[in-house]
Amino acid sequence: MKVVLQKKRKRESGSEEKRPGIGTSLERVEKDAEEATKELKFSHVKMGNEEEHGKKKKRKVSKLKELEKAKELEEAKKDPDKGGLVSKKHSWKAATSRAAGIKVHDDPKLLKQSLKKDSKKHQKNTEKWKERVETQLKMKAEKQQKRSRNIADRIEQKKMRRIEKRERKLTRPGFEGRKEGYINEGLT
Repeated sequence: MKVVLQKKRKRESGSEEKRPGIGTSLERVEKDAEEATKELKFSHVKMGNEEEHGKKKKRKVSKLKELEKAKELEEAKKDPDKGGLVSKKHSWKAATSRAAGIKVHDDPKLLKQSLKKDSKKHQKNTEKWKERVETQLKMKAEKQQKRSRNIADRIEQKKMRRIEKRERKLTRPGFEGRKEGYINEGLT
């Protein structure tokens, strides 16, 4: 029985080495996968002209210029000759822009409100900045006064310490006290 098992094991191990198709089949699968991926294409949605999408983003137009353009557009729409054509063209352009995710600023009323809001915000910020500068100047002045007071106090304390030290030196323990003059001076 042992002999039979050993022979089987030899056959199994030998059969793996003898089969030439394993390495080549993997290569074939990889080649097939490469060919399949060559044919695969991922599509994407295109809106409008390709030229518009290929360009870099333009600088943001100021709100004043947008307001002027919106007013001109309103005037063009009111024109009896070309008003319908202009409004139709603009509405399509605006719709495609909105669909593409671009904001369309064509309402003069909203643009005016936005400008007012921005100017008020600017005024508030300038007022806050002025207050901040004033408070900083006040704080600086207060700190300077405090510093000068502290320096003056230190100088005064130093003077007082020197006077006390001198007083202590002038009082002579074991004698009559502070020297006020010679003893025989007052007699004559």
